[in-house]
Amino acid sequence: MSLTLNWPSQLDTLIVDCIKEGRISGLGEMLPSQHLESGLAHIFFFGDIVYKLYKTHDDKDHFIKGVLAPTTRRTEYLEHDYAMNQHFGQGVYRERYSVQYKEGVALVTPYDSHFPHVLYEMQRLDFTQNLHERLLQGAVSDSELYRVGYETARLQHETTVVIPSDVTWFDQATRRVQFLRQFIDWLPEDIKLSFDVEASFAALNRHLATHEAEYRTISGIQLVPDLDNHDENIFFGEETIHIIDVVPPMDCWWYGVPESNLTAVMVNVETLLGEAAAQQVRAGYDASEHTKAVADNVFEFTRAFSYLISVAHFGSVPEKREVALAYAARCADLPMRL
Repeated sequence: MSLTLNWPSQLDTLIVDCIKEGRISGLGEMLPSQHLESGLAHIFFFGDIVYKLYKTHDDKDHFIKGVLAPTTRRTEYLEHDYAMNQHFGQGVYRERYSVQYKEGVALVTPYDSHFPHVLYEMQRLDFTQNLHERLLQGAVSDSELYRVGYETARLQHETTVVIPSDVTWFDQATRRVQFLRQFIDWLPEDIKLSFDVEASFAALNRHLATHEAEYRTISGIQLVPDLDNHDENIFFGEETIHIIDVVPPMDCWWYGVPESNLTAVMVNVETLLGEAAAQQVRAGYDASEHTKAVADNVFEFTRAFSYLISVAHFGSVPEKREVALAYAARCADLPMRL
């Protein structure tokens, strides 16, 4: 008898093939009109409904994929991910189900945390209405940018996620910079050579060393859920916004300072539409009665980080090379600002 070590990937394949071929029990017989695959998930389109299935990776020690290995870390991530996306998606995430492979069929049942495969039911969004596409077209108004800032502040205040008391901003920020360096190192050479990578990271690390004592005191309830709220994850709806896919796998991105959620959007708008437009986002954010004064040093650190992570994100997508270079060009002043 042989021991199968890659059973999570094999089981993924069986379940995904069942859904692609319409062999589904529990949701009715359906055949998806489209199937997309990202590094972390499979997405199935059924008319106005979308189903998302996270992959289950074999290597539990991988620094990213290990979060999705079939362990308690996976369960914790999926629980946090769904709660956050339900709140910030504002109606996009409708339901979740458990999925099992049984006798050639994907058996969909009410959610049970004991099963590793979870199927998210989501409202289909119009990708021409995400902030990124609207910025590229220059087709976003000041009032819409103001709304993005205001809703970001409101939603981060109203979340019920409890921040662990032992989490500090210094530890979160330090680990993020370490991850960020790896992401930048993976970029194509022409993008890395377009700005001073060493000077940028030296400035980040110098800033953390200078403010270590202060940043260690920022912890627990002083923090908020940190969002992966770059412009591709923000969609305009009727008189509101939907922020989706807000939780990266690495838990050092789960909690942070409020400024991080502000600057993540501001750098998108600064780069693609201009600094005056970005100030509309900040004006909306500052207008919320729940917003505290933004600390200059924290603002500049999170702004610098947001620029660098934008270079890493868009630089990893070949068709977004020019966008990545636009972010990289704005990294020249980061050492001076920090």
